[in-house]
Amino acid sequence: MGNPRYANGHRRREVQAYWRARKADCYICGRPIDYTLRPPDPWSYVVDETVAIANGGRVCKANSGPAHRWCNAVKGTHTLAWARAEVRRRLAGHRPGTVIAADWESADW
Repeated sequence: MGNPRYANGHRRREVQAYWRARKADCYICGRPIDYTLRPPDPWSYVVDETVAIANGGRVCKANSGPAHRWCNAVKGTHTLAWARAEVRRRLAGHRPGTVIAADWESADW
């Protein structure tokens, strides 16, 4: 069996066209997508599967949303909620994988 991403190219093209026609904002970061940008520009348009194909998700409108290439790369196979929080952190200037400092003064030791 081949790669499930390419198992149904027709369905993938339909989903891409569906989201492109709506010119919706990135469903991960919420910012506008410039649909004229071409890959490999990090802010170009891609379709993200909410439940990743690697995790058993399907290529369909109900399991997808428009995203920036960069936001999609951050999400990877993580959940949409995790990706939204991580993208928000990175856009705020935090490095990937760093922990936001705890409030040590109010900790009950």
